[in-house]
Amino acid sequence: MTIKNLKNYLNNERGSGMLIIMVGMLIAAIFIALMFFDFSNVFINKRVTQTGADSAALAAAKSSKDTMKETLQEKTQEELDALGEAWEQFLEDSADSEPPAEGEDPPPPPSESELLAEFVEMMEDNYDGRNMPGDMVSWILDHSVEVKAKTAMKFFFDDDGVRDIACKAVRDNLTEARKEAEKFAKENQNDKIKQMTFIPEDFRIYVVTERKGQYTTVPDEGVPAITAESSARIGKPDGFDIFCD
Repeated sequence: MTIKNLKNYLNNERGSGMLIIMVGMLIAAIFIALMFFDFSNVFINKRVTQTGADSAALAAAKSSKDTMKETLQEKTQEELDALGEAWEQFLEDSADSEPPAEGEDPPPPPSESELLAEFVEMMEDNYDGRNMPGDMVSWILDHSVEVKAKTAMKFFFDDDGVRDIACKAVRDNLTEARKEAEKFAKENQNDKIKQMTFIPEDFRIYVVTERKGQYTTVPDEGVPAITAESSARIGKPDGFDIFCD
């Protein structure tokens, strides 16, 4: 081999080496880029999962609050209806009073306002001495009068009574609350509800959601699902401090 041919051969080999180095660097750059892409995917998936958990907790708490509110309204209406029936019975009993003795003039019948005052006093005694609101007094005589639910509830139930009704309503609604949580979790791209718990002492719903990510550098099944947790308080009726045992 001549000196000229040897130089050409070495130059060709040097070019091939540079090409191999450049290809290697390119492959390494692509791999690093994919790794960074997967790392960013982890953070994105975490944020999406957290959003799903927050939405699920809020949905479950809202479902619980709506059910509790509806139940309290139903119980209050039942008490109000019973009050109206008690008034009708009171009027009947007053009309059936014993006749006066022979030779005595019958006493003048009590006026409606006197009967109402007597009835209201009797009902207040039955409900631990709580004062009957004015709109309820008016409703006894005229059922078209609008009664405020809050004031009626305060008359019919003490704190313990409202607490018992509210806690039972929330516990009875947990299945429906979970359905609402699952619905909103999936709408926010979470796979499922991993855990949902009612925290009675805080009157709060706690939720854990789960989401599987998609990756390029590792098999999806080789990476644990991302979880996120959140909680939301169930709204309480105004004027009542609700907590459950």
